[in-house]
Amino acid sequence: MPHLDHVNITVTDGPRMVRFLEQVLEAKEGPRPPFDFPGHWIYLEDRPVIHLGVVQRSGDYPEGMVNHIAFGVYEFQEAKARVEASGYPWKLAGIPGTPIGQIFVTGPEGLVVEIQYRR
Repeated sequence: MPHLDHVNITVTDGPRMVRFLEQVLEAKEGPRPPFDFPGHWIYLEDRPVIHLGVVQRSGDYPEGMVNHIAFGVYEFQEAKARVEASGYPWKLAGIPGTPIGQIFVTGPEGLVVEIQYRR
C-alpha cells in the first residue's frame, strides 16, 4: 500500500528554512545524496521526510495547491514553547469533534507548518 515518503519544498534560503524546521519540529538536517543541484534533507525519526531544493526567485513562494504541511502528535507545552521561541507568527486551532489541537506556524518564505497535539 502506498504511503507518503517525503515532501519536497523549493526555497531560496536553505539554511534559514533548515533552522526553522529544526526549531519548530525538533527535526535535524542529515545526509543527502550528491545531486547536481543544491538542497537539504531534513530528518524526523531517522527518516528524510522533508527535502528542500534551493532555487533563485524573488519574494515568498506564491500560495497555490499546497496550503500547509502537518506533523503530529506532539506534547502541547513543549511544542508551543518551541514555536514561541522561534519568533515566527503562529495561531491555535483544533479539529472539530476530535481531541486533536493544532498549532499553525508561518515560517520563512510563507511556509505554514501544522503541529498537532492531543487536547
